[in-house]
Order: sequence, then C-alpha cells, then structure tokens
Amino acid sequence: METSLQMRASLLVWAGVLLLVVQPASVDVKSLRVKVPRMAFLGDDVQLECTFPWTDPSFLYSIKWWRDNDQFYQYIPKNKDPKMTFNVSGITVDSQNSTEFKVTLRSLSLKSSGMFTCEVISDDNFETFRESANMTVIDPPDGNIPGKYGPVIEVAGWGGSGPLEVRDGEQVEALCLARGANPPVQLSWYSNDTKVPREFMRPQPPRMEGFNTYTSSLLLLVSAERLWKDQGQLALRCVAEIPGLFRETAELELHNAAFRRAQLSGLFAAGSKNDESPLLVTFVVLALLLHHAFTLTMTCS
Repeated sequence: METSLQMRASLLVWAGVLLLVVQPASVDVKSLRVKVPRMAFLGDDVQLECTFPWTDPSFLYSIKWWRDNDQFYQYIPKNKDPKMTFNVSGITVDSQNSTEFKVTLRSLSLKSSGMFTCEVISDDNFETFRESANMTVIDPPDGNIPGKYGPVIEVAGWGGSGPLEVRDGEQVEALCLARGANPPVQLSWYSNDTKVPREFMRPQPPRMEGFNTYTSSLLLLVSAERLWKDQGQLALRCVAEIPGLFRETAELELHNAAFRRAQLSGLFAAGSKNDESPLLVTFVVLALLLHHAFTLTMTCS
C-alpha cells in the first residue's frame, strides 16, 4: 500500500515537471516587450521588435501587430504560410524581412505615425497579452549640406562660413530659417550659450509650403557691443527643435574688427597677465620716444 502511494506521488511530481517544460507560454509570455523607434524621419525604414523569453514559436498561437486600431501584420506559426500582411494607410511591410519577432516597415510617411501594439496569444489557453509604444514620423528641416538636417543662418554680406567681422555700434540682423519641416519647428537664439531675450527677436508665424511642409523663421536684431565677450568675439547659435523628438543647431561667430586689430598689434595680448600689459605698453612708449629722438638728431645734423 505504501509503495503504491509512493509511486503515485512520484508520477504526480513528474507530471508537474512535464507541464512546466511543455507549456511555459502561459507564464513567460507575461514578460512581453516591444521595441519601437520613438521618432523616425520621413522615408526611413524601421524595425519593430516584439520579444519574449523563449524562442520556440510553437508555444504560440499568433503574434499580431496593430497601428492604432488597424492590424497590419500577423504571424501564426502553425499555418503553412505563417506570415500575413494587411493594407493599412501609411504602413508598408517588408514581409521578406519580417519574422515572429520583428516587423520591417519601408518608406515611412507622415501617416505612419501612431501607437504600435504587439499582441501575443498563447497556444495552450488562448490567453492574450499586449504591449504598445508610440512612433512619430517627422519631416526634418532641410539643411545646406546634403544629408544634413537643421536650421540655417542668413546675414547680409556673409557667405555662410567662417566668422563675420562687425564694428562697435553696428547692428546685427541674423535670420534663422528652418525650411521644409513637418511639423513646424520651434526656433530660439543663444548668445555665448545664454538664451537671447525676446526683446531682441522678431518672430514670424510658420509659413506653409507645398508638399505639406512649413518654413519657420526668427530674426535676431541686436547691437553687437551689448553681447561681446572679453576676447571681442560673439558666438551666436540658433536652435531648431521639435520638443522631445528633434533638436539641431546652426552657428555664427562674430568678431569685433577693432578689438582684433588691437590684438594683432600686440598691445592687448589675449590671456596676458595683469602685470604684463603695463610693462608691454611702457616698452612700446619708450621705443616710440627713442625713435622720435633719433629722428630729431638726424634732422639737426
């Protein structure tokens, strides 16, 4: 009798072990994770990933992907052809490069944005689990360099590269432009890493263009001497931003021509110690006096 009970207990233990080995999906599927790019550029190709802690898809009934309320992909392991795609506006699935764990989307459009959901249904009891993440597709502002996105700075008389020489009292008018963006970007000006007060700026509302894009502009209008650093230089920076998604800058360096000429003359060497400048000036003055005395002597003789 005791032996029979022991045998039954052993069989129950082994049965429990087999259940754990054969049917892990109902426990492990709760560790479902999705990986979706938070931001993508217009025309990009992206991969969406749906991961879980086992690799044998036979424990699954189906994996489905949704954009908002529209299903665009499913993978049913037991079907002869496990992959299936559905027509959804803004979604182009590359079926050849998609599996049960990842989905490849080609040539994103602005309509591709939305909440992406991976739905996993287990095979043992059809329990369903979902995880979601949002993706926003933007059309970034065009830059002057191919493949470079961001704002540009335009100043009358400046070729677009290198420092711009200005004089004391000269008024600087620098226009920051962000062309061809959707959504329209927010622009701001910084002077030597400090945000320029609004009183020096002339904002304009975004202008809509063709192809559903916008141009944003922000004019900086300020007298240079109010912003100079000790070295007679001024670093201006325009920031174009779509909050939480996109941020790029354009830079313009201004030089004070009079100050730079003084530097080149050697009278005011940048970075010199306080006790060196008077000594240098003294030497220069003595040299000028000696030269003047020598000239007078030669004239009298």
